[in-house]
Amino acid sequence: MTQYYYLVSSLPMLEFGEKPVISYEDFLESCRTQLSPANMAIIKKAEEWKKWSRFNTALKNEIAVFRATKKSKDSAKYMHGEDDRDPLLVSSAHWAVNLDSPLEAERFLDQLRWEKLEELSKNHYFDIDFLVTYALKLKILERWQTINSQDGMQTLQTLVT
Repeated sequence: MTQYYYLVSSLPMLEFGEKPVISYEDFLESCRTQLSPANMAIIKKAEEWKKWSRFNTALKNEIAVFRATKKSKDSAKYMHGEDDRDPLLVSSAHWAVNLDSPLEAERFLDQLRWEKLEELSKNHYFDIDFLVTYALKLKILERWQTINSQDGMQTLQTLVT
């Protein structure tokens, strides 16, 4: 616990929908000064963290199924990883894909991702799991900074088509 205490206690709180108060790069720099190279490698590969990767892949697969169905395409070629389909995500993915606004659909999906990260970080206050979820949350917030920028809507359109 004490190994991560000073780093974690210095990090600002993150809220979904808010502008990040620290950049992902600044976060990595803080980590570099206080973590071992092995732990830095874990942080840099946060998206590959098994607990997160399973969920995110399952969510993306559910979205792929519904988007492919809407366009009368075979969803199999859009699936990733093993058949990690999650029945609990079916209704959320279906609802998001049927929203009229791609912006609202992405906001809904990222809110779902944020909630999963909150769940994964429960009871992790001063450890590597906390830092991994923090890194992933920062990536979500920075993605929304890009979406909310001048060219953001064009970026979003390329993501959902």
